[in-house]
Amino acid sequence: MKKALLILLCIIPVSIFTGCAENSASSRNNDDKSDVEKVLEAGMNNENASTDSNGDNAGTGAKSAANSAPAEGVDVDLTVMSSTMVYSEVLNMMTNPDDYVGKVIKMEGIYATYHDDASGNDYYACIIQDATACCSQGIEFVLADGNYPESNDQTLSVVGTFDTYDENGTKYCTLRNAQLV
Repeated sequence: MKKALLILLCIIPVSIFTGCAENSASSRNNDDKSDVEKVLEAGMNNENASTDSNGDNAGTGAKSAANSAPAEGVDVDLTVMSSTMVYSEVLNMMTNPDDYVGKVIKMEGIYATYHDDASGNDYYACIIQDATACCSQGIEFVLADGNYPESNDQTLSVVGTFDTYDENGTKYCTLRNAQLV
């Protein structure tokens, strides 16, 4: 009797766990969307859900409704997006730059410069960080007036026309005819 009870006590948990495992495996979503597309879609849904019928921010981390409209003449305004959306959009710019060539981009980030001793060129960038500041992505810019800030690590906003160029066999992204705003 004790042996039968022991066998029964072993079989019940095993059948419960295997039953749960089969259900969870069958409920997986196997769609063909890339991770970037999923993040972009989720971010748009979250931003749409974060505003009430008056257009006010409901407090989910999106920018306020007063700042949510892109600036006039700007095709992609990163300054009005949530941090998740900004990171996703910049990643998309880096992986699919041809989709953005000719578009006017507005962004805000940390100013950084780099001097290449080999070529003698100076490069200027706006560094954009994600929400946890672990994954930074910089976009180079060339100011139309050539008046660059004097010191690095300051926050700035820049608007320019997205373009690409090749240097030493590598494709780079830049904002041309940029202006500090």
